[in-house]
Amino acid sequence: MRVVAVHATPLALPLARPFHWSSGRQLGANLVLWTVETDEGIEGYGESICEEPAAVQAYGRLLAERFVGRSPGDVEAILGALWREGRWRFTPRFTNQIVAGIEVACWDAWGKAHDLPVSAFLGGRVRDEVDLMAFPQGETPDEVAADAARLAGEGARVVYCKVGRADAGDEEIVAAVRDAVGPGPLLRVDANEAWSPAEAVERIRALEPYGLDWVEQPVRADDVAGLAFVRRKVDVKVAADQAVYTTGELRHVLEHEAADVVVVGHHETGGLWRLRQLAALAETYGVLVNRHACMETALSTLAGAQAVSCIPNLTLGNQAMHQLLAESILAAPAEVASVGPLRLPNGPGLGIELDHEAVARARERYESHGAYRAVEKRREER
Repeated sequence: MRVVAVHATPLALPLARPFHWSSGRQLGANLVLWTVETDEGIEGYGESICEEPAAVQAYGRLLAERFVGRSPGDVEAILGALWREGRWRFTPRFTNQIVAGIEVACWDAWGKAHDLPVSAFLGGRVRDEVDLMAFPQGETPDEVAADAARLAGEGARVVYCKVGRADAGDEEIVAAVRDAVGPGPLLRVDANEAWSPAEAVERIRALEPYGLDWVEQPVRADDVAGLAFVRRKVDVKVAADQAVYTTGELRHVLEHEAADVVVVGHHETGGLWRLRQLAALAETYGVLVNRHACMETALSTLAGAQAVSCIPNLTLGNQAMHQLLAESILAAPAEVASVGPLRLPNGPGLGIELDHEAVARARERYESHGAYRAVEKRREER
C-alpha cells in the first residue's frame, strides 16, 4: 500500500464559550484536516493545530511530498528523511505541528489496512482507558468555580485551571475552585509562561495553601535554568510544557532536573511516534508524562489517547480540550469523554468516522470569514 495523495482542508470552529488564558481571550479554533489517500482506496485522517490555516496548507504541501509514494507505515523512515533533507529543521516547532497531522493520518490509514487500532503499532496498550482532567471555564472566579464544581460532581480526579491571567486574580480563582471541589481532587494550574522566575516563586508560594498538585510552565519556555530555579524554591511540583517540544529540549530539561513531570502532545512532537519516543526518554529519568491538549477536535483527543495508552509512565488527569468547541466533526464515536475515564475505541485505525457535513460547514466558515484570532480583544459573533 502506498500514499498517492495528501489533501488539506482548512477549518474554523467556534468555541462554546470564550476561552480565557494568560494571553487573553479566544473565541474559536483554526485547524487543518489532513486526508491521506492510498492506492488501495483507504483514507486516513489527522489534523494540525494552527493560527492561520493558509500558512499550514502552503508549508504542508511541501512536507506532504515526502509522504507520497511511501507506505503509510514507514513513519520512521519518512521522518528521518524529512529532517535530513531541506530546511525543516530550522523551524522545528512549526514543522512539527504540520507533520503531526499528516503522520496521524498515515497511522489511521495503516491501522485500517490491517484492521488494528493505531496503538497496536506504538508498542501495544498498557491501559484501555486514559484518565482526563476536568477543565473548568469562565471569566470570573465564581464562574470558574461553578464549572469546577459541576465537573467534580461528574467524578473528576484532577481539576486544572489557568492562572497568570492579566484580567483576573490568580489566588481568587484558585481559592474559589478549591472551595468548590473540596479537598479530594488534585488541583493543577497552568501559567503559560506568564511569570519571571522570581515572580513565579512568589506567586506559587501564595497558591501553595490551596493544595496544588503541580504548576505548569510558570516561566518562559526557553528559560530552563529559570524553571529549575523555581523547582528548587517551591514545595509544589513543577511541570514543563512549552519547554519540551523536541527531543533536544526534553533532554535539556531532564538533564537540568528542571521538572517533576512533562506535559507533551503529538502536535508539539511531530506525531504519535515521536510522542511515544519522548515519553520513553522521560521514563529513563523517572519522570512522568501528561498528555498535552490544544484547541483541537476529538479526532486529536482520540489520536493522542492511542499513543498514551501505550505509555507506562503516564499520569492521571491528562488534558482534553475538544469539549470547548461548539461543534464536532466526528460522526463516530458520537460522544467522546472530556473528563474522567476516556475509553479507547477498538475499531481499526483511530476508530473514528468523520461527519463530512460538519467538516464542510467548518470549511465554509473559514473560507467566508477567515481564521479566528488567537487573542480576541473585542466581542464579535460569527
